Amino acid sequence: MKKSEGGFTLLEIVVAMAIVGIGIVTVMQIFSLGLRLATASSARTDAVAYSRQAVDTFLTRQIFNPRGDSGSIARTFSWQIDVEPVRDDSQDAPPNWQVSEITLRLRYPDAERDKEIQMKTIRLMKLKSQ
Repeated sequence: MKKSEGGFTLLEIVVAMAIVGIGIVTVMQIFSLGLRLATASSARTDAVAYSRQAVDTFLTRQIFNPRGDSGSIARTFSWQIDVEPVRDDSQDAPPNWQVSEITLRLRYPDAERDKEIQMKTIRLMKLKSQ
């Protein structure tokens, strides 16, 4: 009688290693996707913070260019602010006051391409006496 020896065959080992390899590749792709999403989220968060900073700085000026302004922050973020008067056909607006729509566009790098954030607000401005 032959004695049966315990152990795995070569085929069983190859199949087990293939299954483990597929599992490792899947886990690595999940981690890679998580890192990409975290980087994109961080870039967008920075862009929103810099946008708010640019708008706040522009709005706190006593005198500013009525056509807008532009600049850059932290070398990689460029912004442009446009000021457009809002037309008010009603007679409800007080005299010597003007409502303006202020639009900020901020471009920021994200992976291989640039993205853009746009923010809008309004400002009530007193017109100069004539």
